[in-house]
Amino acid sequence: MKTEYDAFAHDFSATRKNAWPEFEILLQNIRKNDRILDLGCGNGRLRTFLEEVIIPSGNYFGLDVSEKLLQIARENFPRDHFFHGNFAQKLPFGSDNFEIVVSIAAFHHLLNKKDQIIFLKECHRILKPGGKIFITTWKLPRKYFWHNILRGRFKNWNIPFGKEKLPRTYRRVSDKELSKLLKKTDFRVIFSKLERERNYVALGEKKVEN
Repeated sequence: MKTEYDAFAHDFSATRKNAWPEFEILLQNIRKNDRILDLGCGNGRLRTFLEEVIIPSGNYFGLDVSEKLLQIARENFPRDHFFHGNFAQKLPFGSDNFEIVVSIAAFHHLLNKKDQIIFLKECHRILKPGGKIFITTWKLPRKYFWHNILRGRFKNWNIPFGKEKLPRTYRRVSDKELSKLLKKTDFRVIFSKLERERNYVALGEKKVEN
């Protein structure tokens, strides 16, 4: 995945400037001075839509596998914090550290259930009790169905990007699967649903122990 995104970082970044309607769901769950971790942050697009009066500089943290996208993020938001890493491994943050963990259009790059579980357990660890996790995954386009199924790719699909048709690999993850995975890793599921016939969106909460 690293080499895929480094190969077309600037082209990809140019397609990641506008807000998606799903962002409104996230923004409604953010409180003033929350510490936010954006896993798969790319060029830091989400930071653009977090008002400084609500999330001051230094309260936004991003992690991504692409160093080139991170360079763009650091140039655009020099007072925030950006880390290079693989989010299918232990995350470089302390436990009970964030109010919000976000993964926008990144979870579908975890290509097996083991990595999905590792990711969600780490998110659970670093969230404060009562903290929330917000995930979106792509509803993979039907036009690529037979291209992948006939080649034996039932869960992990190859889908080209851009004019050069550069390869990217995605895992098919539905709203029902997101809900099951969140429950399996001890989150309370607030909702998990399909938005705009395009993105599966899930919101979970780390339970507060009585």
